[in-house]
Amino acid sequence: MSQQLIPRASKLRYIEGQKYRSVESFWAMCNLRPHREINLHNINLTRDGMFYLTPGYSSDGPSGPTIDTRDFMPGAMGWHDPCYELLRYEMMHIEVDIIQPPSRPGEGVIYRTNPEDKIIRNASHEQIREEVDKFLADILLLDNMWKFRAQYVYEGVRKGGLSSASVCTKVYAAP
Repeated sequence: MSQQLIPRASKLRYIEGQKYRSVESFWAMCNLRPHREINLHNINLTRDGMFYLTPGYSSDGPSGPTIDTRDFMPGAMGWHDPCYELLRYEMMHIEVDIIQPPSRPGEGVIYRTNPEDKIIRNASHEQIREEVDKFLADILLLDNMWKFRAQYVYEGVRKGGLSSASVCTKVYAAP
């Protein structure tokens, strides 16, 4: 019996790093206000700041020298990973404003926001990344993570997160 050929590409190209997949929608009202709605894969951000994930979103969960605990998952998988994905795919090149609420769980506890940065029009990539990191800290505190650990996570993403929010991704090929 002869072997039948299957038409296909000569190589599969892939990236590493996904180990969790959402099974329900997840949402949060955030401080980012894009000038038009952003939709990428299972990630959505409306003009009024409604951020939501649809079922099927994939994530590698919390990164760095940490463990994937229940008080970390909503902030990491439900907010931080998808926002960094938007930044990596340059979806945030849509004009985005940042509108700070009057009070936040992490303000003065983990981070400080200058009064002139309470409203940022047409925020830069780095300003959006900083807001994403601050909102992560807020979620961690709301989910009862110890302040010390939330501070450690926040400082870690501020110092080491830039490469994860940048367009560069290593692509593998097989065979």
